Order: sequence, then structure tokens, then C-alpha cells
Amino acid sequence: MGYLIVFQSHKLVRAQDLAARFEVSERTVYRDVEALVELGIPVVGVAGEGYRLLEGYSLPPIMFTEAETHALVLAISMLSGQTQNGPTKLAAASALEKVEAILPKVTLERAQAMQKVLGFYAVGRRPVNLDDERFVTLQKAIDRNKVVYLHYHAQHSNAISARDVEPLYLAFLDNVWILHGYCRLRQDYRNFRLDRIDQLAVKNESFERRPIRLPKLSPEYTSVLVRFNGDIVRWVREIQHITFAGDVSEDEEGSVVMAYHVSSPSQFVRWLLSWGNEMEVIEPAEMREMVAQTAKEMAARHA
Repeated sequence: MGYLIVFQSHKLVRAQDLAARFEVSERTVYRDVEALVELGIPVVGVAGEGYRLLEGYSLPPIMFTEAETHALVLAISMLSGQTQNGPTKLAAASALEKVEAILPKVTLERAQAMQKVLGFYAVGRRPVNLDDERFVTLQKAIDRNKVVYLHYHAQHSNAISARDVEPLYLAFLDNVWILHGYCRLRQDYRNFRLDRIDQLAVKNESFERRPIRLPKLSPEYTSVLVRFNGDIVRWVREIQHITFAGDVSEDEEGSVVMAYHVSSPSQFVRWLLSWGNEMEVIEPAEMREMVAQTAKEMAARHA
């Protein structure tokens, strides 16, 4: 059944991909495909490319196990609760209705009972916008291998650069969307935050697809140690910064030293200052200086 699901969702599948997915040898894949053909499933081999179902053939409806239903309901509930209203959110609700329509009565009742006692909410941060015009446009450009023209805003200044980019991959990282692509201006792979793209246009020019270098998507970060007074530790845990890495130590008075992996120092400093004088940056010295300097500027403005 696993092979049939893959064939149904892909136009063409290579034997090595099936072998890797189901953790078997390619010889086993060849034998299994032959068995499917003998059972009357019209699997067609395309020399040098892989296998596909004969065009026009449709498989019987797919039934979900209870575990698969549980996972689907969780995923769609999370998507619905933490994304902005829009076509994608409506489509998710519609998809869930279709799934529920084919579920056995007992499984359906359990799925509906689970939905009543589970909730996902975006509190303290912006809900994910899966219908953002830039996001949708870039998805289409990637699918069609089209070069895009960007006006990109620099991180630490108001400088704006214009560049052509071969878009390759979109990733949701640290609560922002990142475009990974080949920048023709820099002649190298680059990552671009979508919220820093001021202008975006898809060009008529196509490009030959390059390999994706996913390791570069990991942000560079600075390790920071912060001591919080015991009186506010509980509240810090409840409104924890997304770069939180773990507790380091706790003293007799309840003060706790916490570690963070910070990729955006300026954003982190603003969060730290929300705790006033009940926090202290221990290290690095550069972060201590940033906090002190920002605090001085705030004091001067309010003097």
C-alpha cells in the first residue's frame, strides 16, 4: 500500500527513492513493483527515469489509520490556530472536512472529541501569514524556475540594494520566512528575509536549477548568559525569548542564570530591557555594552 500512495502523489518515482523511503534494497523495489503489476496495478517503467502509474488510472480512496488521523487533526488545528485568516486557512478547514467525511464512525468521534479539547494560539507574536503576496509569488517562481528581481533592505542600515536572484527554497526560521537562492549580484548563495524585501518582481528569464545548500540556513548566533532575579524567574519562563537554550545555574536566593543563542542582538536587547533592573547580562562583554548604551540613551531621552 505504501508504494501505491507514493505513486498516487508523484508523477514519476525513481527506484532508489522508493528504496530509501521504505529502507529496502533496489532489488526489493523491482520485485515489489513486478508483484503490483501481476495484481493488475498498471505501473509503467520509464527507462532511466523511474516508475509511474498509467495515465487515467485512479486508486481506490485512501483510508487513514487512527494514528494518521490524530496527526492530521493536530497539524490542521495548529495551522488554523497559528496562521492569519486567508485562503490557505480556509483550504485547511475544507481539507479536514473531507478527511472526516471518509473516517469510520469511531475514529471520527475520537477526532472530533480531540478537537474540542485542543487549541493552538499565536499570543505575543504575529500569526504566520501563508498568503503573504511575497511568499505566494516566490513559491510560483521556484516552481517555474523563474529569476526574481529584489529591492532588499539591509539589516543594520537603511541601504537598499537591487539584485537578481535565482530562488531555490523557502524556510520558516525563527518566526520569519527566509528565501534561499543564488544571488547574481554577489555570485554566491544567499538567504533573504521576506520582511526585508521592499519590492519583488518575477522576470521572464528562466534559470537552470542549482543544488540547495540547506546548512547555510542555520543562523549565526552569539551565546549569551543572563542572570534574572528570583522574583521574576517564573514570569521570564512564561514569556521566554525564542532563542532560549537552557538554565545554567541557580543560587540560594532563587536567581537563575539562563543561556541564549542570539542571532539578532538588537532584537534580544529590546526583549531584555523589558525586564528592567531585575536582569543582568553576564557575558559576552559586547552584549553588556549594548544593554548599557541603550539604557543610557533611554535615560537621556526621558530626563
